[in-house]
Parts: sequence; C-alpha cells; structure tokens
Amino acid sequence: MRRSIFLDNTIEFLKGRVYLGAYDFTPDDTDEIVFFTVEDSIFYNSFHLDFGPLNIGHLYRFAVIFHEILNNPDNSNKAVVFYSSASSRQRANAACMLCCYMVLVQGWTPHQVLQPLAQVDPPFMPFRDAGYSNADFEISIQDVAYGVWRAKEKGLIDLHSFNLETYEKYEHVENGDFNVLTPDFIAFASPQEDMRLNSNFKSRSHLNQPFRSVLNFFSENDVQLVVRLNSHLYNKQHFENSGIQHIDMIFEDGTCPDLSIVQNFIGAADTIIRRGGKIAVHCKAGLGRTGCLIGAHLIYTYGFTANECIGFLRFIRPGMVVGPQQHWLYLHQNDFREWKYTMRVALESSELIGDLYPLITNDEYKIQKKRLRDATTTAASASLARENGRKGSNNLESNLRDLNMTPQKSSSSSGSRKSAVFNSQKNTTTTTTTTNTNTNNNNASQMDYTNKAVPQNSPGQPRKGQNGTNTIEDIKATKRRSNNENESDMNDNDEVIDTIDGDTNMLTDNNSDEEDINNKPVSITNISRRAQRIQQNNQDDAAEEEDNAMLKQLLPKNRRTTSGRRTPSSAGGIRKISGTTKK
Repeated sequence: MRRSIFLDNTIEFLKGRVYLGAYDFTPDDTDEIVFFTVEDSIFYNSFHLDFGPLNIGHLYRFAVIFHEILNNPDNSNKAVVFYSSASSRQRANAACMLCCYMVLVQGWTPHQVLQPLAQVDPPFMPFRDAGYSNADFEISIQDVAYGVWRAKEKGLIDLHSFNLETYEKYEHVENGDFNVLTPDFIAFASPQEDMRLNSNFKSRSHLNQPFRSVLNFFSENDVQLVVRLNSHLYNKQHFENSGIQHIDMIFEDGTCPDLSIVQNFIGAADTIIRRGGKIAVHCKAGLGRTGCLIGAHLIYTYGFTANECIGFLRFIRPGMVVGPQQHWLYLHQNDFREWKYTMRVALESSELIGDLYPLITNDEYKIQKKRLRDATTTAASASLARENGRKGSNNLESNLRDLNMTPQKSSSSSGSRKSAVFNSQKNTTTTTTTTNTNTNNNNASQMDYTNKAVPQNSPGQPRKGQNGTNTIEDIKATKRRSNNENESDMNDNDEVIDTIDGDTNMLTDNNSDEEDINNKPVSITNISRRAQRIQQNNQDDAAEEEDNAMLKQLLPKNRRTTSGRRTPSSAGGIRKISGTTKK
C-alpha cells in the first residue's frame, strides 16, 4: 500500500501516486518523488486578458507526457507531482487541466476531482472572457470540470477518437479557423472573398486558402447546413454549389440574439440532426454570436447549465461567448431547458429559415397538426371521389336519365357549408392569434428583468490572426472602416461594370447585407445605370434605417444610465478609472 507524502504547497489527488503542486522554485527529483511541469511546452494563446482554460489539444499533449512518466519503470514506486509556478493564473490552469484529465482519461466524477481543491488557500483564480471590457462574469474550475464531464456522459467528447493533428491544423486561421465542437456542430470564423476578382461563382480558383479548406472539409464531413450570423463577406453560392444549404440569422456584433432567432435556430438545427447531418455556424470570428446559439442548443438538448456550457465551449474553442453574452446565456438558461418540454419542432416549414422547421409552442403544434390532418383528409376524399367518378363513367348512359330527373340542389345547403367552413377557419385563426398573443405576453414579461440584467455591449471583440496572433477588434472603428470600404467598393464596381458588355453574371459587394439572386443584366447606358444606382442606394439607406430601428426594438436594451461616468459605450472604448484614462 502506498504511503502519502507531505510537501508544502502540494495537494494529494491519488494517495502516494498523483499530486498537484505550486512552487516559486524548480524542485529536484528524489528517490521517492518525480516532479514535472508543462509550462515551458504548453501555452495558452490569449486574446486580451484571458488566460484559460487550456483546450482539449493541450490536455491531449499533457496526457501523453503524464503517461510517459507514469509508465516509466523507474517511476513505478514513486509519487508523481505535477506542478506549476506560484502565479495565480498558472495555478488555475494546472489545476483545471489535471481535473479534466482525471475526468476524461481516468473516469473520475466531478466531486472526486473537486474535493482535493476545495478550501485551498489561496483559492484558485476563476477564468474570464476574451473581451476588451472589464470582466464582470467568471467561470470556475468547477464549471469547466462539470461541463467536460457532462459532455463526456452525453457522448460529445471521446478522446479515443480525438485527432490531435486535425484539431491543431484547422484551428489556425490559414487553414479555416474552425473547430468541431460536438458530433453535430462546427464553429468557424467567417470566410472572406473579394467577389470582384471573379464573377463566376461556380469556380473556386479565386478563393483564398482558408475558404477552400473550409469547403473541402465540410464537403467531406457531411455538413448539410451553414448558418451565417454576420454581414456578408462572401457569396453563399459557394456552399450551395457543394450541396450545403445556407441560411442567414444576422444580428449585430457583440450583442445577444432575440429569442425568436434562437427558436428558429434550434428548430433548424434539430431538423438537420434528424437527417443525420452536421451544422456549421459562424459569425465574424466564430466566438461570440456563434457561442450564443450553439450554447443555447446545448442547454436545450443536454441540460447544461450556462456556466458548464461556457466552460465546455472554451475547452474546445477558446474565447467563445463574450461579454454580455455570458449574462444573456445565464439569464435564459432556464428558458432553454423548459423549451424541451413546452415547445416542439414545427410540422410546417418556414421560408425565413430556408424551408426548415422552427421551434413552436405545443399549442401551435396542435393547430398545425389539426390543419395537416384536415388537409390529408380532404386530399383523401378528393382522391376517392375521382376514383368513384371513373367507375361511374362506365354506367353514364344508364344513369343519365336518373340524373336528369334529379332536382337541383338548393343553394342554401351550399351556403351553409361555406358558412361552416368560414366559421371553422375563423375559430382556428382566433385560436392561433390568442395563442401567439399569450406567448408574446409571456415572453415580454420574462424579458423585462432579463433585459435589465444583461450589461452594456462590449466595445471590442476577440479576433484570431495569422500565425497564432490573437487581437481585439474595436467594433465602432470597424463599422466606420466598413462604411468607407463600402463607398469605395461602390465606385470600384462602377468601373468594373463599365468594362462589361452585356454580362449577366452577378456582382455582389464584399460587405453587403443583400445578395442579388435574380442575375439581372447590367444596363448599357452609363447615365441611366448611375441614376438607377443612386435611387437604389437611397432606397437601401431608408430600408437600412428602418431595419436598424426594428433591430434596436428587438434586441435586448443593454444601455444603462451612466450618471456622468464614462463607459466603453459612451466614451468610444475609453474607460476613466480613479482619475486616470485607460485605453
């Protein structure tokens, strides 16, 4: 039987065998103890002030190193101490990684791995998001451990089938910047293309390497649906030409989706999952908005808590769910879990989500079911009547005399039937309206407190860069730059169109939120074309202002009174703290 060892700043996980330590010096091995660390070989690539947790690829590399030490015959009777430096961040990362290892590899339960860490003094530092603003939401080692454990129990993580080479290859920007989160979902950054280079969207020759990598991987791995959450940076026909359905559910960067968007997303995703396909979701960076919708589906389907869900998502794809989106997911987690029992996938498809099936209430489901049953009955009756008509035609001559002597039917009976049908339709419409009104009232009452609790929008969002360099993008500056680029692109498009003689191929702006799907021919007269463009731009501006006004009404009201204090939203990303101005 192994004996316990007693060392300062050391926690026992497995008596006489596995220990966790934190030292401000480099310990030396003894005849009874072997020390090792991975701080010099495994690093967390931060976006801003985030420092962890380490991802599943890091865990896999740690497990390989750990097993080599444990299986070394020279260490068979020695205790193994996995240690970190005394830094608060390094202590938290080391403890979290050892807990996840014990859960995924050794099969421990969360309470078993958390018991050694409880009441440790000083306590372990919690993890923060990758956003630019000050942290106001944290997840603990307990959240990550439970999230990883629940994912393992639900079959979402399997280290036996995990491919480290594939994981590390495709998480790089130059190879597509995407991660397979679960067997059903892929999160990725928005592909980008300059559509002025080639108007033939059936060709991939003008696409950059990341975009081609995404298309090839999706085609080979049965991705059946791509959901775009940001403005258009590419033409969706590239996915559709590969046999992948593409839909838009766009909402503003750094904000939280309306619950109607979540219901449409969950219903559409469930439709694809039932067909045996995968769903790929992206926003600009594939972190914030993407994490909101996929996280909501995980809570709805598997019963994750919000903190567990965030911990699991960041364990697979670091940086997911940013700023106010964390509070939004936390405040609505009970709604998503309740939908599993109070809502169902619709029987009637919706054009808004590409003829897929949204999530609707049970009352709406019953109405659709009755309407479908009535339509089926009517179709069967009509078919039977046609069949009887064909049989009766053989005896037409013998029945002609009887038909001529039969008096005509009175119009009153026909009118009564029409009245009955009208009343039935009216009652159905009234029931549907009442149901929708009640649902909207309930949602409005639930949104009253959740809108107030969700904080203001984050002034900056995390972005991945080339060669593993992560940055924070200023949202307001990006919008201004995007508007300037749109004006420049518009002028460039005029010059390009002037060189085309009768070309009917579609030209779409790189940052446009509209896509011309009609392939209308270009006007030959330059003056007429420019007049039409100016008129169209004015109409687009008016429509955009109307859409923005509607969007502001639908999105959570995250603005709070500032009481004269400068905040990231009111000061353009500058916060004044204790008399000092901090960028």
